[in-house]
Amino acid sequence: MNDEDLAKQVRDAVATLNEVLTQAARHSLAVTLRTTAHQTTNGVEQVVVEARILKQL
Repeated sequence: MNDEDLAKQVRDAVATLNEVLTQAARHSLAVTLRTTAHQTTNGVEQVVVEARILKQL
């Protein structure tokens, strides 16, 4: 897989995430995203995204 393919996958994933967050907001769900970075055994930084989802009253 080349850089262009990876970049397209990232853009598509972000677009999908944005669509789902919009739908969640319409259903009164509050979503908080938190990112953390970890270094792998190969010395490469890996970013992890954690979601916290709450129902708004």
